[in-house]
Amino acid sequence: MQHRPASDPQTPSAWSSRAVIKVDVCPESAKKPVPLPSPEALFARFYREHRGFVRSVLLKHGRVEPCEADDLVQEVFLVAWQRWGGLVMGEQARAWLCTVALYRAANHRNLARNRWETLPGELPEPLVHSRMTQAIDAARLFWKAIQKLGAKLAPVLWAYEMEGRSMREIARALGIRLKTAYARLRLARNRLALYASA
Repeated sequence: MQHRPASDPQTPSAWSSRAVIKVDVCPESAKKPVPLPSPEALFARFYREHRGFVRSVLLKHGRVEPCEADDLVQEVFLVAWQRWGGLVMGEQARAWLCTVALYRAANHRNLARNRWETLPGELPEPLVHSRMTQAIDAARLFWKAIQKLGAKLAPVLWAYEMEGRSMREIARALGIRLKTAYARLRLARNRLALYASA
């Protein structure tokens, strides 16, 4: 069996005489967790990057007036925020935004309140005075009647008829079952009809 000399670099004694360089395999910068941006911050960057694109789509292809474009841009990004969790980024996001923008523009044009008409000559004096007083009287009577319904029935009727909320929303907001909400709405309508006929 051969013995290696002490100067052999493969012997342990030679290892101890060498300079040992310590390498920190986990530096301090790697130990600190990198904070992830919040969903709001990510969405704000997404908005800044795509706002101009959405506005140009609305103006060029959506046939929207420049004075209405900014409001519709906000509506498009409101839809994007509501679906933010499942939204795909990149070119697919641009295509999706384009589709939503065109649908919003089409809906906007179709609404009667957004149509502009040019009327020739002077307009006749509108005969709305009697209708307006009737509407005010009806609103006053409705308010008096709804106050008679009580704390359980009045909120359901008001939220459904005046605010246009769905029955699921109303039931969730009041902390009641959906069937209970429907029953209260039916009872409130019946009592309101009785108050109106009295």
